Amino acid sequence: MKITGIELFHITIPLAEPYKLSRRYGTLTHANAVIVKMHTDAGIVGLGEADPQNPFTTETAASVMVVVRDCIAPHLMGQNPERIARIEALLDQAVHGNLMARGAVNMALYDILGKTYQVPTCTFLGGMVHERLPLLGPIGSGTPRQDEAAIGRLIQEGYRTVMIKMGALPISQEIERMCSAAEKFGDRLTIIADANQGWHFKQALQFVEGVRGCEPNLLEQPIGRFDIEGLRHIRSRAPFLLSADESVVTLQEAALLARSNAADVFSLKVSKNGGISKSLAIAKLAEAFGMQCLMNSMIEFGITQAASLQLGCTLGHLMDCGHAYMSVLRMSDDVTDFGKHIRDAVVTVPQTAGLGVEIDDQKLDKYTVNYMKI
Repeated sequence: MKITGIELFHITIPLAEPYKLSRRYGTLTHANAVIVKMHTDAGIVGLGEADPQNPFTTETAASVMVVVRDCIAPHLMGQNPERIARIEALLDQAVHGNLMARGAVNMALYDILGKTYQVPTCTFLGGMVHERLPLLGPIGSGTPRQDEAAIGRLIQEGYRTVMIKMGALPISQEIERMCSAAEKFGDRLTIIADANQGWHFKQALQFVEGVRGCEPNLLEQPIGRFDIEGLRHIRSRAPFLLSADESVVTLQEAALLARSNAADVFSLKVSKNGGISKSLAIAKLAEAFGMQCLMNSMIEFGITQAASLQLGCTLGHLMDCGHAYMSVLRMSDDVTDFGKHIRDAVVTVPQTAGLGVEIDDQKLDKYTVNYMKI
């Protein structure tokens, strides 16, 4: 079997509701992605997805499409898509960075592999550990009263883990939000506070001290991604777990964090981390250092969510909490059928071949704003 062609679709779809993040990232109103269709001479088509979100990522939808066309595709044509490790090694030499573009291609290769042998992709990643996983429910930045209403709705929907976005308000208000949520819901929920690099080091320490007695279960990426020493110091002071998200993009960054004792948890995102292969390597490193993993997400459509689930269901060292497989529920629409696997705040791993997700070509055509065929 050989790779014979690639189609790239830049799609944009409004969110169901605007999502207010940290001051660094602002408020999101639309989701953008690049959908990949990888064609083979056997008639099998693999699906992949890149989820660029500048400035959270250095890549954009436009850059992903150009890099796949000019830098990646020339090395793929005629290759056997089953030889994923060989293709990854080849692209490691040929392409610098551009992990989202790489990730979309890697997902498509694993989709083809599973479809070829008519088994779920997780079969090739060590096999399924979890048949289903609870979901994490995110809420944006708001007042304590707004948070209370949003968390109450999530509880009614069955969620038992909530991620509260922080980093947009003065630190005193963020402390107030955290304490209010912990006092009202701490006995019923796992609470994650995620600042998305929104604080300076001193502000993060103010938060750690200010929430004593009403702590989150996990604090994610409070400061800038390159401040490893700052993360290490915050971890040493915090009476709760600390997660790295933006700081853990590559395997090399994960190794530095682990050796520096700068995090307890790695926040894995298969699009951010360069696909299933590279995310699995980071997960294995975390396990070797006795760390846990949180399956997190960008603002993703169903292909990335499905790829993440195929990986997450194989990991025995996941955090005992909800994980971010609800992204498609935050969209006004999706081009895939991934949502059918979600019910009552739980996602069930598909048993069908490959990533276990199908695409609606009519919707894909409707939401495509740019197209390339290679």
